[in-house]
Amino acid sequence: MENLTERYDRILNAIVSSYICSAEPVGSRTLSRNAAFKLSPATIRNVMADLEDLNLLCQPHTSAGRIPTDKGFRYYVDHLMELPELPETVQEKIRMACASHQGNMEEMLKDGIMALSQLAPYVSVVSLPHFNQATLKHIRFVRLNDRQILAVMVSGSGSVQNVLFEMDTVFVQDDLNRFSNFLNQMVDGLTLEGVKRKIFSQMKADKDAYDSVMSQVLRLSQKMLDQRAGDDSEIMIDGKLNILEHPEFADLDKMKQLFRAFEEKNIMVKLLDEAQKGEQLQVFIGVENQCEEMNLCSVVMADYGQEGQPMGKIGVIGPTRMEYSRIIPLVRYTAEVINQLMDNS
Repeated sequence: MENLTERYDRILNAIVSSYICSAEPVGSRTLSRNAAFKLSPATIRNVMADLEDLNLLCQPHTSAGRIPTDKGFRYYVDHLMELPELPETVQEKIRMACASHQGNMEEMLKDGIMALSQLAPYVSVVSLPHFNQATLKHIRFVRLNDRQILAVMVSGSGSVQNVLFEMDTVFVQDDLNRFSNFLNQMVDGLTLEGVKRKIFSQMKADKDAYDSVMSQVLRLSQKMLDQRAGDDSEIMIDGKLNILEHPEFADLDKMKQLFRAFEEKNIMVKLLDEAQKGEQLQVFIGVENQCEEMNLCSVVMADYGQEGQPMGKIGVIGPTRMEYSRIIPLVRYTAEVINQLMDNS
């Protein structure tokens, strides 16, 4: 929406700031005591009524003051909020936490969200890279029985994924070792789809030379890719108990709903995937979240990746009353640190 007048901006800013700190409705008399306004309670009440008509404020009870709506918080984030620099001590804590496991992506991301949940009284979350997007370092095929084969895949970042699939041909382990060795000659630095394309390309280039081994490698690789064609997203969460500190979730039913959402992988994946890829940082407030279970929450998230290629998201989940001016720099800086460490690893 368009900018309000300066008076309206100042009063809305004061109400949002007060509500973030106190979780209590803000009345006109409270604001009139602020010497910076130099306005009577009646004038402030008129402005608050106008802001309520614009759906930027609401009145939870007839005799209560006003609180910001989701739309009011959105206006605050887009037009009124000032973002301070993170203190050096905070930056150092994030750098040290993430760098403690540089080279092991999962541990680095785990330490990153632990640092976030310690620095802010909210829930921190990160999505691990989709294995489709990861470059591979090693693949090994292991025979479990006549039909079942286990593919153990190791990415360049150290992530490991196991895929169990069945073949209609019986392979002995020696054959699988030979296929694994053959495949690993071309795996390093390629994605799964890249490996598949390379096998097809080489078969076309010299079909007779590659028919015997390459056709078997291709069949195994195709089965492996088909088996893991579904969603492979993994989510890590830290600081869930932090949410209990906030009065918004004192209601037992609301708390149970939120904790169920934290435990449901599909909800968390949807929450993170709804953000547009490539955006440096995004904020979803209340009903802006497509997940109904998160309509009482705000989510601040940022992409992380290697050499400018987004691989996942890291962020913070809290009440709509969260300290946006503090959380946004924290999330942004954490993502920047992870990007730097990944580029240098």
